[in-house]
Amino acid sequence: MKNTLKCSLYLLARVILVCMLSFMAIPLSSVAPSILNPILAVLYTGMLIYFFVLTMWHEGGLDANRVEIGAMKQMPYKGYLAAFIVSVPLMANSYAMYAAGSDVNNIVIRILKIVWAVSAFSTSYAINLFTSTTESDIMEGTQTLSSDALTAVIVFCVIYFAASICAGIGYTFGFKKIEVFPKIKKFFADLFKK
Repeated sequence: MKNTLKCSLYLLARVILVCMLSFMAIPLSSVAPSILNPILAVLYTGMLIYFFVLTMWHEGGLDANRVEIGAMKQMPYKGYLAAFIVSVPLMANSYAMYAAGSDVNNIVIRILKIVWAVSAFSTSYAINLFTSTTESDIMEGTQTLSSDALTAVIVFCVIYFAASICAGIGYTFGFKKIEVFPKIKKFFADLFKK
């Protein structure tokens, strides 16, 4: 379990990284939002899923070695568990902020709104595709319409659920040492050897 929590911390660090990168892209997206927001939505959603998969694929490879030498027991669900330890609280917080509404304003809700605003930046451009919510609305914790707030929660939860499922699959592939694109990997390895 200790090793699973360590993997969850790695994934949380990746979430924070994607949030920071997404936040830093606000000046870029404000130049041409109709063109750049869809591109950034695909980029950051893909980046979040890629980080989840790559982190758990690497951990699965290490666990295969640990199981082989007898240092740990096999946990085939470890990738899913580690990803859901990170994703479920974030998804629950996003729904809680939607259910609480904007009229509740105590210290606990303020802290949870800050957590929501920070974590929502990892999916802010994807949320922007489906709602009229902008990045500044996410930072301020406001929504223009309640339907936009529900849609933002749904988009956020779908992306994190997909990332968690992909992380579990990535762990399994790493544990079984399955390479998805060995020819492409060999091509780039050979390219940099010269």
